[in-house]
Amino acid sequence: MARPEHDPRILAALNAQRPSRRRFLGMSGVALGGLALGPALLAACGSDSSTSSGTTSAGGGGGSFTMLNWPFYIENDLPESSVLLTGFTGSTGITVDYQTVIDSNEDFNTKYAETLASGEGIGADLIVLTSWNCADYIKEGWVKNFDPASFPNKANVIERLANPTWDPGRAASIPWAIGQTGLAYYPDKVGGEITDVNAIFDPKFAGRVTVLDEMRDTVGLVLLGQGINPETATTDQMLAAVAKIGAARDAGQFRKITGNSYVEDLQLGDAWISVAWSGDAASLIAEDENLAWVIPEQGGMLWVDNAMVPVGAKNQANAEALLDYLYQASAAGPFYEAISYIPPVAGAEAEMTPEGRVSPFIVPPASPPLYEFEILTPEQTEEVSRAFTAATQQ
Repeated sequence: MARPEHDPRILAALNAQRPSRRRFLGMSGVALGGLALGPALLAACGSDSSTSSGTTSAGGGGGSFTMLNWPFYIENDLPESSVLLTGFTGSTGITVDYQTVIDSNEDFNTKYAETLASGEGIGADLIVLTSWNCADYIKEGWVKNFDPASFPNKANVIERLANPTWDPGRAASIPWAIGQTGLAYYPDKVGGEITDVNAIFDPKFAGRVTVLDEMRDTVGLVLLGQGINPETATTDQMLAAVAKIGAARDAGQFRKITGNSYVEDLQLGDAWISVAWSGDAASLIAEDENLAWVIPEQGGMLWVDNAMVPVGAKNQANAEALLDYLYQASAAGPFYEAISYIPPVAGAEAEMTPEGRVSPFIVPPASPPLYEFEILTPEQTEEVSRAFTAATQQ
């Protein structure tokens, strides 16, 4: 495979206007498209790493595959000008039918869970979902194991993400992007610098705060504000954090409990403080220098969205060829600098510009710490998600 060259177009994307990238909801209970997930349910089927006939891997003979992804997970969200995708096609001859159709994990599950459970294809060869959801897909046998022959560069995944308990050795998933959850705010509106996550509960900001309707983000930050590590929180501690959110909602503290639309509230100045995702904040700050971003002193949340090959995929080798291409540091460095997310590929930072290597969105400092929400049991998911849904309805 040809080594991808740095292209100045990919760096131009750093200053491009991008609306909000994503919204990923916690499961409301454990029902996914009428099917239940979890260790108490069906045992995982054996993963199938076979590929369909008539496809071409990274050898350079052409072919195609279909990828379903979140918005703004490639440069400018434009497949035709994405340096990653055009460089990949130029190197391998493989074209990508790239579709930005994933709006939330929950919506994706509702649409496709039943089909995947039946072992049928969904018309896609590569999908990207968040770690907690990936764990269930792998458990239920809804995705295939990677073929090592098609994806040797998988070995370049950063060490701390190389061996999750829910996918040992990254047999069936690989990080596509790593993001942070913190606070976006206007110092001139709130009266200066904010460092404490509990500012979202300060009555003087009543009606000017937005929090996310993603349980793992908002509850995670509230737990940190209570001095509790979200990676080890008990169900009772999570429910206490949910109760605090519900009480604040009842008191009129939150302008909105929302998904993507918090970006519009910030842009209009209607929100002064928002629980926000790092990629969104990077884009907004590029447009408005009055806006600030902070990981609170108690810490922030970390999340990982992972690429997987769903069962029924007809072009697995071609899909894996793209992952293999991305997992070269020379491709990953400029790509992740362009989309302003933490790279999961070892050595990627060395391939970035000096500005990229010091961006807190791409290379966050060691302190304050970042935490990834624990993988919940089905029972915890149902209890906490139901409570969170009740506490955040407006």
